[in-house]
Amino acid sequence: MRQEQINRDARRQARQQALPPLSLASATVSYNTQGHLLIAGAEDQIRLAAAQLKGMASITLYVTQAVQNSDEVQLQNALAAVPDMPLFRMPLHSVKGFMGQFEVQVAINGQYASLSQLAQHRTRFDLILDLSERPLFHSELAPAGYFHCHGDPDQLAQLLQQLPDYIGQFEKPRYFRINNDICAHSGRGQTGCTRCLDVCPADAISSIRQLINIDPHLCHGAGGCSTACPTGAISYALPQPSRIIDQIRDLLQAYYDADGSDAVIVLHDREAGRQLLESQFEQLPGNLLPVELEELAAAGQEIWLAALAMGASQVLLLDTPQQPASMRALLQREICITRAMLEGLNLAGIRLSLIDSTDLSLWQPPESAARFHSLALNPAAAKRDTLLSALDQLAAQTATQTKQSRDVLALPAGAPFGQVSIDRSRCTLCVSCVAVCPTQALTDGGETPALFFTERNCVQCGLCDAACPEDAIELQARLRLDPLRDQPLQLHQEPAFECLSCSKPFAPRSTVEKMLDKLAGHPMFQGEALNRLKMCEDCRVQDIYQDLTAHPEKQLEI
Repeated sequence: MRQEQINRDARRQARQQALPPLSLASATVSYNTQGHLLIAGAEDQIRLAAAQLKGMASITLYVTQAVQNSDEVQLQNALAAVPDMPLFRMPLHSVKGFMGQFEVQVAINGQYASLSQLAQHRTRFDLILDLSERPLFHSELAPAGYFHCHGDPDQLAQLLQQLPDYIGQFEKPRYFRINNDICAHSGRGQTGCTRCLDVCPADAISSIRQLINIDPHLCHGAGGCSTACPTGAISYALPQPSRIIDQIRDLLQAYYDADGSDAVIVLHDREAGRQLLESQFEQLPGNLLPVELEELAAAGQEIWLAALAMGASQVLLLDTPQQPASMRALLQREICITRAMLEGLNLAGIRLSLIDSTDLSLWQPPESAARFHSLALNPAAAKRDTLLSALDQLAAQTATQTKQSRDVLALPAGAPFGQVSIDRSRCTLCVSCVAVCPTQALTDGGETPALFFTERNCVQCGLCDAACPEDAIELQARLRLDPLRDQPLQLHQEPAFECLSCSKPFAPRSTVEKMLDKLAGHPMFQGEALNRLKMCEDCRVQDIYQDLTAHPEKQLEI
């Protein structure tokens, strides 16, 4: 009990000293609305809802399903409501957009038309109130300005009261930064990593001309894309990961300076998670140190591992019912990969967990777990560098304590760490893989026909495998901890073919031999012309020019 009181006092001091990072003025996204509203749903419901609204610039009614209440009196009241308001019944083709910019396309006589043009001679609707049983938008997080309500009269009454407040200009933060130069999504027509596309709960991410694009108006800042991104091409900006790491370091340092023991970092979001913690905080053990995030999924593996390396005995992620299912699945997958790393480092016990409100209320401190000395991380480093630095520190300290070390850790399939294996009997060193590798994990040998691989850089995006014309590449998820991880290792090398004319090495021998085999029957490479395939690019051009000069009639064949 005495240590518990010490922990509570240490936590109080730490929270007073280690203040949350300041949210510096960030870029913002603007919405402008004038109050042009579309109400969709059953005719009786949308008429009655429209009759209760005041202050909107315009209201358009769109029937999406049959009448819900066929009571004669109720039906008469509904039909008598807003008799002059525009009402439309036609098949829906598509709906997209956000507050102030909703586009609704309907089908008319086999063609598509803008419903806002038909109803109001405008290009867009500003707001949508959807009373349909099946929502018009199917994403987990609907766009700003879209409100779905079905079968809940209290919620509808609240929405009808709030809708006029959504007229004017509004701003929200631009949650993310994106650097397409280090993105592993695509290369030379091939598709590689799609992790961010797969997890966005708001459908805000798309691939446009092989580049990842995030629509800031659709983005809710859920954070999954930055956590899923293996290269750090997408980074969270509110606050930046480096500021979160700084806060955790300061919190742990102050806690241990005040004689606290076995610190447990609890990551939570700033709304539902904060409310949950505040309601139970005084009953929770004194070694739980809360760290607030904009969204729970905004912190990923590099922050979890950095917290452990800087002295936390555990890291807990506080889940809430408000968490989108896609974000929960992402966190569970990332936790599975991270636990595999920790288990491979001989770290006993569960160091990382996703817990809910029930787990929190029943949570008890685990048996004292070994913690590590504060880690001199460079929080401004790239995401991958931070993660590997934390792992190296954990590996070094566990090896010292257990007298055991591991050079390679096995990881679950799909982990963004691993090696590339080459089938040398198939590889022709065409270096197509090098041309598409977004992280320079694969490099060529310059003038020497060779292929090198640096495992530190590989994110297992699969672009090299997709680009290989010989199907000679195989990917394997794993994590290497020894110094060889950072060095270019030779995967394949072979002698260069020397030019038949000038003796200059110009291509891998297997590549030239393969061309000779495949083009031997081609009419352009008959007789002496076949030797051109054995020449470098300069000598080949000279040979063609000399042949055309000696035989002008061949110019007609070109």
